[in-house]
Amino acid sequence: MSNDLPDAPPLALRNVSKQYSTGIWANRDVTLTAEKGEILGLLGPNGAGKTTLLRQITTELFPTAGEIRVFGHDAVTEPNVVKGLMGIVPQEGTLFGYLTVYHHLRIFGKLRGLSSKRASQRADELVTELRLEEHRNVLAEKLSGGLKRRVLIGIAALANPPLMVLDEPTTGLDPQARRDLWSVLRRYRENGATVLLTTHYMEEAEALCDRVGIISHGHLLALDTVANLRASRGYEFKLTYSREGSGAEPDVIYGSDDGELIERVRGMGINQFNVSQTNLEDVFLALTGGEESLGSDAD
Repeated sequence: MSNDLPDAPPLALRNVSKQYSTGIWANRDVTLTAEKGEILGLLGPNGAGKTTLLRQITTELFPTAGEIRVFGHDAVTEPNVVKGLMGIVPQEGTLFGYLTVYHHLRIFGKLRGLSSKRASQRADELVTELRLEEHRNVLAEKLSGGLKRRVLIGIAALANPPLMVLDEPTTGLDPQARRDLWSVLRRYRENGATVLLTTHYMEEAEALCDRVGIISHGHLLALDTVANLRASRGYEFKLTYSREGSGAEPDVIYGSDDGELIERVRGMGINQFNVSQTNLEDVFLALTGGEESLGSDAD
């Protein structure tokens, strides 16, 4: 990563909003700051506004209001500078089926402004870094989904960008391929890069991200570590119970003390219940009132 970067956050959004010509708001007043050397995840269901927010960060869309800065540079007035500081992996990124893994990396390296010699060197480095040695000369059309995603990440990383932006990078991958990509992203963080990604997999956000932002209907509801999200909002425990003879869905209540939850329901005359520690999905459901659900490995 470059040592010549300004002393400014890798990414800073202030009151960012996006309204489409139809009048629909995709994002409303999103404010967040990404720290250097962290993996920051934006968690929410499909249609929550995550992709639209990323497209504004990567300068593909202009915000209707607010400010986006990347290492101090304004994404609206300095789009070329901002894009030069990023490696971008879109959700629907594709490869050329008739090119090998190595040729993809070499050709895109030259397109990123590397000399022919340096592009070849960088392609070799990334083949090793991404553990693609046995697939080096395989045509893209013959690669699995997980391997294709690794190549796309390699293309984004060619110029050693200090900020990596990935939209749903593991959607559609099997659990093992997903974990392989997690390892790749962790290595970039260890090398000093900041990684921003969107996901609708709660397990992914909980296992991979240093901090998680929860997005619903275009609003950023919370942003913190998973532990702090659970503790600061009193969502460390959940108690599930059903009222006798109601036939309705079980009720769920949250709290910071399991004993207090038990006393509460017993005071209601309820003796059949289940109490457990919460996970990130529980926090999400509590914040959104249970109106939305997240993805899982079964998706």
